[in-house]
Amino acid sequence: MEYSAAGLPRYCVTVLAPHIEPYIRFLVYYVAIVSSRFWISCPVRVWYFSDRPLNMQKYQWLCILYVTFGSVFYGYDSGCTTAILGYTSFLEYFKLDATLIGAFNSAYYGGSFIGCVMNWWLPDAIGRLRTIQIASVISLAGVAMQTGAPNFGVFCAGRVIGGIASGLVFSVCPTYASEIAPPKFRGRVGGLYAFNVNASYMLTEWLGLAFYFIRGNASWQLLIGLQLVPAAAMLIASFWMPFSPRWLVMKGRDDEALEVLSKMHRDTPGEDSSFYFREFHQIKAQIELDRSEELGFGAILRKPSYRKRLYLICIFSFFCQLTGIIPIQNYQVVIYQRLGFTQVFSLILTGIWGTNGCFSAIVASLFVVDRLGRRPLLFIAYAFMISGGIMLVGMWAGFEGGGSTNSSLGKAVIFGMFWFEFGYAGFMNIFFATYAGEILPTRVRAVGVACNYVVFNATVIMLSQVTPIAIEHISWRYFLIFVICDIIFIVIFYFFYPETKNKTLEELAEVFGDQVSCY
Repeated sequence: MEYSAAGLPRYCVTVLAPHIEPYIRFLVYYVAIVSSRFWISCPVRVWYFSDRPLNMQKYQWLCILYVTFGSVFYGYDSGCTTAILGYTSFLEYFKLDATLIGAFNSAYYGGSFIGCVMNWWLPDAIGRLRTIQIASVISLAGVAMQTGAPNFGVFCAGRVIGGIASGLVFSVCPTYASEIAPPKFRGRVGGLYAFNVNASYMLTEWLGLAFYFIRGNASWQLLIGLQLVPAAAMLIASFWMPFSPRWLVMKGRDDEALEVLSKMHRDTPGEDSSFYFREFHQIKAQIELDRSEELGFGAILRKPSYRKRLYLICIFSFFCQLTGIIPIQNYQVVIYQRLGFTQVFSLILTGIWGTNGCFSAIVASLFVVDRLGRRPLLFIAYAFMISGGIMLVGMWAGFEGGGSTNSSLGKAVIFGMFWFEFGYAGFMNIFFATYAGEILPTRVRAVGVACNYVVFNATVIMLSQVTPIAIEHISWRYFLIFVICDIIFIVIFYFFYPETKNKTLEELAEVFGDQVSCY
């Protein structure tokens, strides 16, 4: 039965409410379990905030908010994938089956792959800020094609174009953020980046539920069309943003770089007033030292310390996607319906999924990243993901083994999914957004971070194409693969990935054996 937008309140009260109550109670229990270790007493909160005051300048925060808004740009675009698969009107309009659903997802990540490859040279050639401006314009064209698509081919072409823009923004913004953030706050900047990704997922998924009740194709067209908002916002705000000071030094524009650093880092908490000046000379000296070296992807492969960093980044990015986050997140509506939940309630669960991710990002960024460091951050992430993955696989196997009639096991599968997401959404996303930009030297940072996202998107393309078919044919066994991959990577990480907490980007060069110009 269809309901108009005007009839939504009555529908929620008379039809949804009796069915939602047990799951709301389940969510409350879940949040209580996850949050109890952090909010067990008031003194913990007082201790944290008195120890680490956030009194950065307004200008610093506005710049950082802008850069981290790039994750909203990506998050809303990719988040549309989840909710829209619950729209009968969308599936019928394009006559989608499991193979075409995979193509629909792969088109976006294929475009994102192209955007990341472009970032091997574009940010160094024209600057981080100009790259964002170009991407915003490209995105507007992609949104127009998707919203007015007369057939599946045009829609996929629009997804590819939107993906190119997203790939440009999503891989250049962490580079930009790492280059303008004070060293002591880079982890928090990564936390804000992760929060924005999850907030955009949450927004998309709750909007997906709201627009579901609009009759006809207008429902999915409205959801897709709103992608223009982040792109337009980033384009307009970019005209008030500074260039990266490290990029300015690379281009010989030292006076401009010093002016930007003065605005951004003059009053950094815990540093004296000359910190920005010392930082400028450290940046300049390190770039002069690097300038004598050959640049580009080939240079990274030929220099052992650069090559080691590239290997670490690419291996992490590959295993990051082999956690199973994209198959679970993008196809969660398919999973919920396979577990016996209705179309509408599946969309409600996607909204709860997004909300859970935001909560995770808040906890990780406030209580973990800059206090414990990057390595503990990832160990916590994998503790959640491995235990959640085991729960998901075990309960799903029991659900199907019992004839797919045990609703308690179905709910346990969902709990495992949410537990898994809590580890990934905040803890893993923060690490992903910060680590690559931190360990790479300025002269090859854009290329290296782009490689990180190239591997990310190549892996996602593969998973997006095979996941709907795999769920249809091998069900829970597909997700067992990801649990095994998680266990393999955590061993690799323990032995080979160094800590980066509280070091300047130039000081981190010494960790990997590079010559350092000054301290």
